[in-house]
Amino acid sequence: MKYIRYLILALIGCVTTFFIYMYIQRTNLDYNTEGKFLSLEEGVVYTEQAKEVYGILALCGLILAGIFFYKLIRK
Repeated sequence: MKYIRYLILALIGCVTTFFIYMYIQRTNLDYNTEGKFLSLEEGVVYTEQAKEVYGILALCGLILAGIFFYKLIRK
């Protein structure tokens, strides 16, 4: 049972790391006045609101991982 908790903590850490990476990547993009970024190489349009969503998900993941880590150590 203890190994499952470590596995869940590692999974939460990986997902949180992905959201942090996406947030940092999106904050470095230059958006136009409409709040959109057009990637000509990929042909994809990114909206500026996505970076806030990634930031919120990263923050929630950090909080969840912290709580889970605290409970894991406490037992």
